[in-house]
Amino acid sequence: MNGVWSTGFIGRGAPLGADLNLIIELGLGVALLGGMALARRGWYRGHGACQSTVFLVVVLLTVVWMGPSLHDNYGPSLFAGDVNRVNVAVGAHIVIGTVALLLGAYVLLVAGTPLVPKRLRFDDYKPWMRTLLVLWWLAILLGALTYWLATS
Repeated sequence: MNGVWSTGFIGRGAPLGADLNLIIELGLGVALLGGMALARRGWYRGHGACQSTVFLVVVLLTVVWMGPSLHDNYGPSLFAGDVNRVNVAVGAHIVIGTVALLLGAYVLLVAGTPLVPKRLRFDDYKPWMRTLLVLWWLAILLGALTYWLATS
């Protein structure tokens, strides 16, 4: 993009997509907390709809923005073995984000579908969902750290 849309609105010189992704991800993190509040109130349908929507949006953002950004901006130096604070943050974000996505898919499949075999299912949702919430927020914070370090 050229002109006014080539840089974002936060004022750190990042592309517009990076600024939008950061704001959207933070909003999704807040939505996850809202979904947790719904579960605590016993509103499990709303909880499921909220959490699964957040999951799908995160998958979409990962495919549309974060994957290509990794490939174009960070991949070459990561795979070359360059060690710096941005690459460490990116690497940690990738690892924790991937674990959160995979665990999120598993929890979603167990909670919302009959696709997971009985022997691989769990009955006590709280520890799984609490762990997942912590992982999501850790991934979000590492993403924000990556944004901050890459634009400083």
